[in-house]
Amino acid sequence: MQIKVYRGTHQIGGCVTEIKTANARIIIDMGEELPSVNCKNQQAFEIDGVTHGTPNCNAVLITHYHGDHAGMFESVLPDIPIYMGKAAKQIYGVVQGVLKSKLNKGNPEKVNTFKEFTVGKPLYFGDIKVTPYTIDHSAFDAYMLLVEAEGKRILHTGDFRMHGARGNKMPTVFEKYCKNIDVLITEGTMLSRIDEKVMTEHELGMQADMLLNENKYVFALCSSTNIDTIAEFYNAAIKNKKAFIVCEEDFQSEILNIVTQNTTSPFYNFGRQKIYSYGQNLHELMRERGFFFLGRTNYITKKAIEAFPNSLLIYSM
Repeated sequence: MQIKVYRGTHQIGGCVTEIKTANARIIIDMGEELPSVNCKNQQAFEIDGVTHGTPNCNAVLITHYHGDHAGMFESVLPDIPIYMGKAAKQIYGVVQGVLKSKLNKGNPEKVNTFKEFTVGKPLYFGDIKVTPYTIDHSAFDAYMLLVEAEGKRILHTGDFRMHGARGNKMPTVFEKYCKNIDVLITEGTMLSRIDEKVMTEHELGMQADMLLNENKYVFALCSSTNIDTIAEFYNAAIKNKKAFIVCEEDFQSEILNIVTQNTTSPFYNFGRQKIYSYGQNLHELMRERGFFFLGRTNYITKKAIEAFPNSLLIYSM
C-alpha cells in the first residue's frame, strides 16, 4: 500500500490525499487552496489519471463540503465517481447553484452526479475497503474515513473538532470504531494553539440566549452552512420569542430544510418556528416582536441594518 499527501502537510486547506494498492486507487478530498498571497503564482494542480490523462482512479471521496476539501471537484475526470454524504451533497448542490446563478462559476449539475455514502456502511474499491463515520464539524454531515487494505488500517479523520454539538460523542466513536490504526492522517489546524480556550457551540448558544434576552434587535453575520451555530441562534430566538429572519430565503431556508429532513434531532429541526425572508414588509413585525437576523456581508443585510441602526451585531473575527 502507498499513501501520498499531495497537499496539506505544510498549510491549512487544499487537502488532497491518495491511497493505492497494486490494483486499486482512491483520492480523499479534492480541495482548493485557501486564499493567500503565496498562491498568486500557483501553477495548475494536476494528478495523472485523476484530473488529466487516462482515468486511473476508482473513486474520489469528499469528507465534507468546505471548499478547501471539495472545491476542485470539477477537475476530476468525468469517468471517475465522486462520493459524498447524502445531506452534504444536497447542501453543496445548493451552494453550487447559488455560485452559478450569481457568479457564473458553480457546477450543481456535476454535484448532482455524486454518489452517496452512508455512515457505517463500507464501500469497496478493488481490494480497498472504506467505511465512513460521522464526525463533529461546522459542516453538516461531515465524515472521517477508515481505509483498510493489505492488512493495514488507515484513519483519515477529515476536519473534526470536539467543541460542536456532537463533540462529546467523538471519544466514543474513536474508541469503538478506530482501534488498531496503522496510519493516522489528521488535520492540525489547532496544533499550534493547544493552550487556547475554544468556546463550545453550546457556550455560544448560552451567550446568544443572554444577548437576545437583553437586546430586542439582533443581527449576526454567519456562513449559510455553519449549521451548529445557526441552530444555536435559532433555538435562542425561539426561547426569547424573537422572529427568526434570513437575508435570502431562496437558498438559506433551503439549506435549513435539508438539515431538518436529514436528522431526527430536535436541535437541528428548523421547522419549529417560521423562518422569514427579509423585506421591508417585515419592518412592522420586526419592530413589535423583536428579531434575530441571520445575515452575511451583502447589500440585503446592509439595508436591514440601516433600517434598524440601534441593534446588536454579533460577528466572528
